[in-house]
Amino acid sequence: MTTCKDCTYYFSVSESAGDYEPGKGDCVTEKEDTKGKYWLSKPTTDISLSCPTYNKSK
Repeated sequence: MTTCKDCTYYFSVSESAGDYEPGKGDCVTEKEDTKGKYWLSKPTTDISLSCPTYNKSK
């Protein structure tokens, strides 16, 4: 079973952040359209089951 913490798109929230909680993070994916590149971010946790955009981290 794969989880978000094993994905290259998962970034944990740092302890110095105002909204820090253990295991809390963001899923950040890069997109591109005719205007250029942009990033989408959605909150997640390190134990959440992976989504279709899962990409195993190295």
